[in-house]
Amino acid sequence: MLLLPLPFGSDVPWAVFIFECAAFALAAFDLAGGFLVRKRVGGVGGNRPARAESLSGPTVDTTAGNGPRFPTYLKVLFLIFLAVTAVQLIPLPPSVLKIISPRTVALYEELGAGGWRTLSFAPALSVSGIVQYLFFGIFAFLIYRHVRTRWRIEAFTLVLLAGGVFQSFYGLAKLFGGSRKIFDFQSDHDFGLATGTYTDHDYFAGLLEMLFALALGYLLAKANFFRLKRDLTLGEKAIWFGQERLQKALFFGIIAVIIGLGIVFSRSRSGVFIFIATIFLAAAAVSAGDWAKRSARIVLSVAVMVVLAAVVVGIRPVIERFTKVNVAKNSRFVIYGNTLKYIRAYPAAGTGLRTFVQVYPMFETKYEPGQPDHAHNDYLEVLAESGIVGGGALILFSLGGVEWIFTRWTKRRDPLVRGIVLGALLGVVAILMHSFTYFNLRNPANAVYFMALFALAARAVDVKE
Repeated sequence: MLLLPLPFGSDVPWAVFIFECAAFALAAFDLAGGFLVRKRVGGVGGNRPARAESLSGPTVDTTAGNGPRFPTYLKVLFLIFLAVTAVQLIPLPPSVLKIISPRTVALYEELGAGGWRTLSFAPALSVSGIVQYLFFGIFAFLIYRHVRTRWRIEAFTLVLLAGGVFQSFYGLAKLFGGSRKIFDFQSDHDFGLATGTYTDHDYFAGLLEMLFALALGYLLAKANFFRLKRDLTLGEKAIWFGQERLQKALFFGIIAVIIGLGIVFSRSRSGVFIFIATIFLAAAAVSAGDWAKRSARIVLSVAVMVVLAAVVVGIRPVIERFTKVNVAKNSRFVIYGNTLKYIRAYPAAGTGLRTFVQVYPMFETKYEPGQPDHAHNDYLEVLAESGIVGGGALILFSLGGVEWIFTRWTKRRDPLVRGIVLGALLGVVAILMHSFTYFNLRNPANAVYFMALFALAARAVDVKE
């Protein structure tokens, strides 16, 4: 998780390949380790409960932490997406293709490519996309499988936040130091904006949006605001906030401020709007329970500290980024309109993963400088490539998963669980909001962090107190 964003957000083929090899190795070790533990336990005590001593000494309960069962409808939605993706790669006769996608058959005939063909216009690219998503899923499953105790959940959260602090510090240092390099590599992309080790400031903002939300949740968990009693006198409050443990916990507020500054100076318009939205969502969530407005104050205080720090450093370039934009001439709206025509042409099954850049030019009715390789909207792009059936199922799966975790979160009272799950869930929501205006989930590092937060929230929401 710490290394993944370093090579330009892993937005280069060799970095993705290294990640896939690492995920494969981890999965192989996991399978081998599970087999050895079962064999050892079975040899010692037959069919005794699977409780064995690990190589490091502590006892490990291999039957514990299986976690909650996902609702059937979520499983069905995900299987529908996988089924559509698989069907896109199967050569089909023209008669079947015509039923599923008449426009596909017409295009193949126009190109003189009759016979059995696939729904995907670029099967090799679609296969590489499926493989990449497969390893993303394997890695997220390993997180869900093993980050299953309170200690591991907290340790994993700190790893994620450490990565966010580094990225924000590095991005700010590069920006104010006037460097055009990422480590020792020359980069002229997005100069004058904070980008961390990314070449794209929106990707950078997307990563920090997720981790800022997690930092807020962790701050609430460690500061124990969920257990702050009501109706305390001023003296009792002073004693409460004077506790050494609480003072140490408030140190984590600095983490949220540092990450928030990175978002502001990325000068990503969507990033700043989502930063504000995250503040209000977090404040609303903690104000809705037994903690009234007290817990919300710490969230709003973090926002104020970020703004004050930005003003001190120099917020004028950020303001200019918003005041000088001409929304009416934004090329994204042209791309959205063309993509909607694309979806209408191939509504049922789409044109295959990663085929947007090949198919989109057919629907480009207004010239824009450069060739768009993405729709600047993850929802439209997934509907174009996977169709309304497959893409719609994946979108509903994501939204349904958020709703399912949130419902379980409202029933928990454990401070650590409430804080970390709230932060992870708001991080997921943040990137889902950013997906309306950009393609953050097409960046490998951000996609893995998104799935990691999803797995963390799903696991932590049911951890035992």
